[in-house]
Amino acid sequence: MHGVSNLKGKILLIKTNKSNKNDIIRILGPVPVIDKNENRWAYFEVRGTKTKYGKNNIYVNDYTEIYFDKYGVVQKIELYTLDDMKKIKFAKQKTRSMGVKDTFTKNLLNSTRKRMENARKKFEKK
Repeated sequence: MHGVSNLKGKILLIKTNKSNKNDIIRILGPVPVIDKNENRWAYFEVRGTKTKYGKNNIYVNDYTEIYFDKYGVVQKIELYTLDDMKKIKFAKQKTRSMGVKDTFTKNLLNSTRKRMENARKKFEKK
């Protein structure tokens, strides 16, 4: 289990236009994700078990976003459940990295280059 236990039940205790940030901390605990630009806090609950073959089986995946006004009063609460997460469409295209991959050869050559530069600096000081 990760996050806040019984997130759905605890969210019902929060009242829009009435509860404030201190109430949220008292009800849900410390904030794992804070977005200061949008004045938003995010909480989550993940529960799962392992199958007999060792595969993870997630049966609770709740995520909530709580939006505040400039005074710290709750303006909006959005709750996403496991069923909502299943409806999200992801792009099938893969992004290719434009940088050089960290391979063994690259790391070896970089290490050798740094050693040569350090040796040259020591030689120039003498």
